[in-house]
Amino acid sequence: MKKCPYCGKPYPDEAKVCALDGNSLAGVVRDRTKVTGIWRGVYGYGRNEKLPGHGPAAFTLKLKQGWFGKFTGTVTEDAPVGMPDMGSIEGYLGSAKMEFTKQMPVGYMFDANGQRVTIREYIIAEGHPCEREMPSAPIFYQGTFLDANRVQGTWLIHARRIPLSDGQQMSTGRNVGFWCAEFITADMQASPTGGPKEPLFDKTLLSDKEVEDVEGVELQSLGMFNVADAEALLDRFGQKNIRFQMKRDDSAMTEMMPITAVTGGMGGTAELVNILVHPDDEADARKIIHRDDQV
Repeated sequence: MKKCPYCGKPYPDEAKVCALDGNSLAGVVRDRTKVTGIWRGVYGYGRNEKLPGHGPAAFTLKLKQGWFGKFTGTVTEDAPVGMPDMGSIEGYLGSAKMEFTKQMPVGYMFDANGQRVTIREYIIAEGHPCEREMPSAPIFYQGTFLDANRVQGTWLIHARRIPLSDGQQMSTGRNVGFWCAEFITADMQASPTGGPKEPLFDKTLLSDKEVEDVEGVELQSLGMFNVADAEALLDRFGQKNIRFQMKRDDSAMTEMMPITAVTGGMGGTAELVNILVHPDDEADARKIIHRDDQV
């Protein structure tokens, strides 16, 4: 028998998902009491995996366990897909779960051609001043242990608005993906290579919600909007955590692309933008549109 780590409901050993809360029952580990050491992992971009520059990226975590389940550390990613420079890690270990926030010193994004550039380079290319490199958005990881030495889960970057020095703003969308990692050694001086021996992820060990969040569902179109109205709507959608994508000329734009990539710059060269939302958020999105129409 094993118990759900969230609600405590008992299940037979072969059960994989809690019927009450939908959380995974895989890897309810009791002997992983600290994460100190070196972990090798891989992350991918889920539904965006086939886009240029979005292939799986290997990484190395060097972690040190602290008090009350908290841990800190560093992360480095392998070229050519991974981000350069060393990032910082702050997280929490609890029973069969671990979660942490990754912060990279320099932020990157993909331009309209699918090329990865720094946020600063992107802003300058759009005709706006930017004197220094900007850090990445916080990247939130959560994972479930498959056994004492292997963990897998999902990562998330929230939608945000980046203020520009000339008083304007740039919008970026929400982005999600899968990740996994395995413990390699307690020797913090080691320099391991390679990656997890298991596949990047096993969907059967994740909840339906986690898989849907990363791989997505068929989005619902709200119609075509001019650039100014689209900017205002997407700002409201971000405040209400409404999941969205944008289309122009029947070509889907990825959620990682800012609105400037769709409009051709802050001045705007695209006349109309098709906004699509998650079916569960459609009713709330249409209420926002209806309220705006009544103004």
